[in-house]
Amino acid sequence: MLRCFVMPELPEVETVRRGLAKTIVGKTIAGFTCDTKKMMNRPLSFYQKTLKGLKVLALDRRAKMIIIRLSKEWNILVHLKMTGQLVYCGDHQSVVGGHPIKEGFEKDPNRFTHATFTFTDKSHLFFNDVRKFGWLRLFRGDELIKVLDHDLGPEPLEENYTLELFQNALKRRPNNRIKQFLMDNKNVVGIGNIYSDEICYFARVRPDRRVKALKESEIKLLFKGIKHILAEAIKYEGTSISDYVNAMGEAGAYTKKLRVYGRYDEKCFKCGGVVKRLKIGGRTSSFCPRCQK
Repeated sequence: MLRCFVMPELPEVETVRRGLAKTIVGKTIAGFTCDTKKMMNRPLSFYQKTLKGLKVLALDRRAKMIIIRLSKEWNILVHLKMTGQLVYCGDHQSVVGGHPIKEGFEKDPNRFTHATFTFTDKSHLFFNDVRKFGWLRLFRGDELIKVLDHDLGPEPLEENYTLELFQNALKRRPNNRIKQFLMDNKNVVGIGNIYSDEICYFARVRPDRRVKALKESEIKLLFKGIKHILAEAIKYEGTSISDYVNAMGEAGAYTKKLRVYGRYDEKCFKCGGVVKRLKIGGRTSSFCPRCQK
């Protein structure tokens, strides 16, 4: 079972995508229900009529969103937001990806289940959300392209995301704090509070410095850190601040690899100094004053 993730960022969403892809790709939708109108971009009746009989072809990801690719060029775009959770139940197995629900999740569906996909083999995919911030939006292929291209920057782990693209984006935002720059999806997608702290630590720069103050060597380290930290976090199936095991029931998370995030007032692993925290744009940031300048 996979029950994980506070504030999911790119590595967590990618882990959810991979886990669910193993279970629902190839299945055919027999029915759909949803009790929360704001989670949908079309009337429920349209969802039900359109989705019935469609086959799940693939699961992709863009930024922090999961794309469920369906037959006949239809797609479900899923955003877990802060408390969303996708749960597959069937074949005597349960795969759960998303924010941990500490009470009321003992069985599915439960009081936090707001949408249900039923497949022809009687298995189900449930969308649970305590605070109802998440959503499931239905788009045709051409509509989806416009949505995914709107105000979203490049994918940091794709080969075509180069140092030159990163440098050009920095030049457009000279007065941004480094942390704010990294967390802005217009500059690069998928980086949130956790990984922006870790990337800054990797590059040995303070998260509150201005972009225009960066040296060329620091820019190169930041770019390298983006690639390295995100890839490593995916390898370890994301960061869990709560109870976490992977889809095979095995313990393991990037939590053990964190160097500064959430470790304020603790000793820095590298220099032995004390990790500090500060507020940047309303977000708490952790850093080592000795290692990061």
